[in-house]
Amino acid sequence: MLQPLFSRYFAANPGRLHFAAHSHHPWPDATREAHLRCWEDGASLADRKWERVFGEVVPRAQGHVARLLQLSDPRQVAFAPNTHEFVARLLSCLPADRPARVLTSAHEFHSFRRQARRLQEAGRIAITEIPGEPWGTFTERFATAASAGAWDLVWLSHAFFDSGFVVQDLDAIAAAAPRDSLVAFDGYHAFCALPVDLSRVHRRAFYLAGGYKYAMSGEGACFLAVPPGATCVP
Repeated sequence: MLQPLFSRYFAANPGRLHFAAHSHHPWPDATREAHLRCWEDGASLADRKWERVFGEVVPRAQGHVARLLQLSDPRQVAFAPNTHEFVARLLSCLPADRPARVLTSAHEFHSFRRQARRLQEAGRIAITEIPGEPWGTFTERFATAASAGAWDLVWLSHAFFDSGFVVQDLDAIAAAAPRDSLVAFDGYHAFCALPVDLSRVHRRAFYLAGGYKYAMSGEGACFLAVPPGATCVP
């Protein structure tokens, strides 16, 4: 039923069967139209294009993301070209006068793991990683660790990139974290791959994801859902 929405991809790849719903999936025809519209706006509006971008395009995009995540206010959604930038923004909120204490899993994606481990090498942060196995007790073990330490940042993937394991109870993780810590969930491998309902956690935790994988919007379209009233706004 969806094949007509990908007509240009299949026309360019006749006879090809594609089963990998990942970053290299077929792009729908709508993405080409969006790129063309972007070019046309830039050519016809020049510097006045920003009125359309921030007055029309961004609010509509915020609304789509808020609807998919069950956010209370679309204005919670901020955009950036990649999640590396959001990781850097969140890390910039941590204390600078001592190594920041970070709790995370042993299964985080490159966008967080590479930056975090380099900062640990430099003595800027101290990382504690919770192993996934045994999977049946992961959420309980992670929540226990979150409640037992004075963490500056609690960072956890909603779905693990290396196994497909899905953390089912984000609420418990957020509730267990210290009141003054930042809580961030990396939802890149969950967004548009499974239903996501942040209605019970979005007031406490940051949530970041993007369009390159399962949302089929291509590169350069990532977002961060910011808790309402957050005192640290990256």
